[in-house]
Amino acid sequence: MEKKSIVLAVALFIIGGLTGAVVDRFAVVPHTGTEVSLSAAESLLESVTHGRAKAEKVFPGPGGLTGIEVTLEGHPTIAFATADGKYLVAGPVLNTQGTDEAHAAMLKLGLIPKPTSPATMAAKAAHTDSFVLGTSGPEMIAFIDPDCIFCHKFYEQAKPLIDAGKLRVRYVVVAFLKKSSGPKAAAILAAKDPAMALMENENSFNVGTEEGGIQPAQNPGTATISAIKNNTKLLGESGEMATPTLIYCDQKGAATLVHGLKKESLKDLVAHLGNLQNGACQK
Repeated sequence: MEKKSIVLAVALFIIGGLTGAVVDRFAVVPHTGTEVSLSAAESLLESVTHGRAKAEKVFPGPGGLTGIEVTLEGHPTIAFATADGKYLVAGPVLNTQGTDEAHAAMLKLGLIPKPTSPATMAAKAAHTDSFVLGTSGPEMIAFIDPDCIFCHKFYEQAKPLIDAGKLRVRYVVVAFLKKSSGPKAAAILAAKDPAMALMENENSFNVGTEEGGIQPAQNPGTATISAIKNNTKLLGESGEMATPTLIYCDQKGAATLVHGLKKESLKDLVAHLGNLQNGACQK
């Protein structure tokens, strides 16, 4: 791998910690009781990223790691250094409870705002540039990216439930996964029938490359671009840039937000949903 590719990979991992992207790996590092100095952290970042990232401060991290507050291309984020100062750990660092220590550190240091409550997210989502599929059944809000394979899987699971009148889904289209996500999101939202446009995207979805099948919009209007930006910004308020992000009401009338598909089947989940109307749970 060329040096430029290595730097880019590191940058993407670090940005992943900023956006809350999921990385299915983590390292267990034994606790040594020592911490890396700020100067050592600066040297490590300079070496690994070739000056693209700057160390602002260091703090005690989990498992013998040293936390580093980093500025990367104008964005604040968190990385970790091993006790010997020779290795940079970028991206999520998961503890035994599955909590991302990098994300928790960013919240504690005020580098990212605290997540908006599910109830407020639901209320805001109801007033986005979005559309609802289905005419009966409980409503669920789904933030999706046109190039998201897990959104595609959600669509496939939701469609038969929608067709059977057992579920309504408010689709809030966002764009952040790939370069083509924005133009494809614009093609869906600017279509005369967004539901049909979404169907085209999903029916032609390329599972191998994880890319939606709709033709990207060439010259989307200002209003459409603004809508996509607002939808994506709202997703960020949930605490993670992850899709699909689902919001629904439980049977006790409480708004619930989950990032990604749960292990239980959507059919089983729908059977226990509460009543969501106009962005609010109805008891």
